[in-house]
Amino acid sequence: MKNFVTESRVLSRTEISLAGRSYAEFEIAGDIAFEPGQYLMLRTNTHKNTWPCPYPLVRTTERGASVLAEGRQELYKCRAGDAVQYWGPRGTAPAEKGSMPILAAEPAAYFLLYPFLTAGLCKKLILLDTGGGAFTPGDQNSVMRFLNLSGPEQGKISGGPSVEYCPDIIQAAEAALKEPDRVILALNPQNAEAFAGHIPDEKKDSFFLYISNKKACGIDGCKGCYLHDRDGGMGINVCCKGPFMPLSVIDFEKDRKSLEEYI
Repeated sequence: MKNFVTESRVLSRTEISLAGRSYAEFEIAGDIAFEPGQYLMLRTNTHKNTWPCPYPLVRTTERGASVLAEGRQELYKCRAGDAVQYWGPRGTAPAEKGSMPILAAEPAAYFLLYPFLTAGLCKKLILLDTGGGAFTPGDQNSVMRFLNLSGPEQGKISGGPSVEYCPDIIQAAEAALKEPDRVILALNPQNAEAFAGHIPDEKKDSFFLYISNKKACGIDGCKGCYLHDRDGGMGINVCCKGPFMPLSVIDFEKDRKSLEEYI
């Protein structure tokens, strides 16, 4: 991780749709080497002394790296040429070296796993759609368009089937438990808690859940991002050790303040 602030600028801005929701992918200038699951803290001239929120790193480019932003975030309003500062990359990559993880997400949180797909780090994608009607499960082309995987990223997903559709929590948990590989999750708190309830305790070290967008500054300063520590310590700093944390360290009752809803 880079522990200093870098002056930079937005090189390009591209609107994209992921799981039926609008985002913008921003190319940021700089020497930014990262692994999927890490993020940048970014701020514009309107925030001189604070870091509003983290932005998932998506892909490296010839001139820097790109991040994702959604409409509620400050960066979303920026355009090419705008000055920014970044801190990072921050966080810890959850994928194991030399193995292909299983990804599991619901549509509202799918964007958090998109970087793994662009990097080809996905053995199988389990898509949970408890509301139904997000897409036609039997129509592979429809699914790939819905996930914005109709281009080169589709070919990077190895193993089969590429996408497994699950209409309920139990089916999604059962599908994930069949796989021997690490599972990386992006779910809303209620669904994450229900999902965790179907995972045996001895398996929870292999299931990594994205923990919120409510992290602090990314420098372990205010302790606002901490999960409780079952061993009685000060807590687990999500901004540095996360943002993907094993289910074994999460207590959904005590850690509810760290969990954000995605819409």
